[in-house]
Amino acid sequence: MNNTERANEIMSQITAFSKETYTKAEFLPELLKLQKEIVELTFNSEHAEKGNLRLWDVVEHMKKLNDERNGAADKLLESFVQSSKSVGNKIAAEISGKYGEQKVFRALENLGCENAVLRNVELEFDGKRTEIDAIVFTNKAIFIVEIKNSKKNIFIDEQGGFYRIGNCMHYDGNIAEKMDEREHLLRIALERAGVERPKIFKVITFTNPYIDVECKYHYIKPCGYNYLPTFIEKFTSNQYFSYESICTMMAAVNEMKCADSYQMPVDMNEYKATYANLVATLETAEEPEIKATNPIEAAPPAQADNQQKSVGKFILDILGKGASVASIGFTLFSIASFGIGKLKK
Repeated sequence: MNNTERANEIMSQITAFSKETYTKAEFLPELLKLQKEIVELTFNSEHAEKGNLRLWDVVEHMKKLNDERNGAADKLLESFVQSSKSVGNKIAAEISGKYGEQKVFRALENLGCENAVLRNVELEFDGKRTEIDAIVFTNKAIFIVEIKNSKKNIFIDEQGGFYRIGNCMHYDGNIAEKMDEREHLLRIALERAGVERPKIFKVITFTNPYIDVECKYHYIKPCGYNYLPTFIEKFTSNQYFSYESICTMMAAVNEMKCADSYQMPVDMNEYKATYANLVATLETAEEPEIKATNPIEAAPPAQADNQQKSVGKFILDILGKGASVASIGFTLFSIASFGIGKLKK
């Protein structure tokens, strides 16, 4: 079997990302499936499961194999390392985002007022598209909820600029513009259902209770996820929506929802092909033979043992005859000198 045939065989065993497009709901499960298949193809499946191995373990293993084969697959390895980093980072980000969303959704289950919640809503109208983490319908108002799972402190300026603060301020974009676009598309959906000028409130909720958040933009309310239910319940408005109205608004939003394809971190078909060709190349590349660098041929074990026994017997004979320490030392020095002389010859 040549390299191409072997690579095709490996590719046929990777069933993840076999479709052209995936929605957000499908994306993380497919990423985890891809990681699992590559890990099990690289390592013994039982070892992979017990060791809880990940893509970066595969990368380190491939680096080691390539080094042992004098860089037989340097270019393929470089491409695989870069793509694996993108895929691995995407997995970590998706898991972190899912974890943050689950915390918020669990908190919203504690709402005491009449309500309904839509999760991960993707809206599209007239060429414009947006994604809303959560929409909360109550009998007083509608809340657009943006979920942030940040490890760094947050600053939002007067124009809605969103910054993460660590060793320096990192600009993430204008959150006000994004939230305004979400409100605009949501209003279009509600107007189609006959709901005119509903009160819509925009909230950014943070899942990390240990960060500091400063917001100078007055049209967005920052809120810790654990306080979110209380904030929604205490909200006052001169509007009132019956349960039937809430159901009508939810149906209108669902009707305008779209399931757009999710953006891939890398070309998945190319990534799988790179892995398959890397494995095939490393399998056929032979490890270099380790040649002895010492030109001195060692004596056979039996001969060496006899030589050691002869020297030991000679020293014991001298001791038995009552020789002085000085004479013993001189004798050993002579033996050593004789051995070195023989080696030089």
